[in-house]
Amino acid sequence: MSKKPTVAVMGASGYAGGELARLLHGHGGVEVVALQSESSGGRALKEVFPDFPGTEKFSEKTPEQIAAMEPDLVFFATSEGIARKLAPVFSGAKAIDLSRDFRGEWCYGLPELFRGQILESDAIGNPGCYATACLLAAWPLHREGLLDRAIFDCKSGYSGAGRKPNDRNNPEVLKDNILAYALTRHAHLAEIERALGKTAHFTPHVLPAFRGLIATAHLFVRGSGDYRELFVEAYRNEPLVRVQEAIPDFRDVRGTDRAVLGGFEHDGRGRLVVVSAIDNLGKGAAGQAVQNMNLLLGLPETQGLRV
Repeated sequence: MSKKPTVAVMGASGYAGGELARLLHGHGGVEVVALQSESSGGRALKEVFPDFPGTEKFSEKTPEQIAAMEPDLVFFATSEGIARKLAPVFSGAKAIDLSRDFRGEWCYGLPELFRGQILESDAIGNPGCYATACLLAAWPLHREGLLDRAIFDCKSGYSGAGRKPNDRNNPEVLKDNILAYALTRHAHLAEIERALGKTAHFTPHVLPAFRGLIATAHLFVRGSGDYRELFVEAYRNEPLVRVQEAIPDFRDVRGTDRAVLGGFEHDGRGRLVVVSAIDNLGKGAAGQAVQNMNLLLGLPETQGLRV
């Protein structure tokens, strides 16, 4: 029996890191050698995530000690700037960065768009949650040369704002409320524009829900036709993208690692509206990271994922 690939998670006590630990616990194809946390070393994951299904503890080892264990792959589910500091320590391992540190430098890890490049890479910049939902909504049109411009109006649950207390993850502030932020300069906009090769417009909002993300894409298109069928064909062989006629909502994706696209209403004046839904912790973060891990390690692409 061949030895399973070994993986380590840096920053496992954040929301994305905890979701990643959960997926790896039930994956079956890899051995997790360390779940590192600066703040929770030695504690059981159940103390931080009460519904965690296993008895694993956060590692008390330093990054250097974990690197000395020579994991085949390391995840950086860390705060901004940390992955850049730690990457040289793990130079012998394949790497997937869930932060934004390497999204503009390493291979961009949106498999439905860039699977070929991912399969040839050893270092992946996992896409942002908003960028994932937006790009999946626009890509089939862009690929066919039908997209003139795009405006994305996005809403996310507050887990996307991280664990560090702030207004955007404070349930009291969000109660019966909605907050718009980063009106024109959110970091995920650069990812969207880089992938599409054109100017886009994007504003995010946070809702009083823990997890889930909706991107309402206003896509200004050339010509006319059955645009939904174009999306059906584009994603026909994508196991983690579902195209439907109905408008998706959080219930279609919460607790899953898939994206659901629907709506496809044309206003007769050149604007197609597509609604893209993902779980921001699933396909928007940890689920996509495991999808990329499976590709890098030669495992079935959907192994361990909630399709």
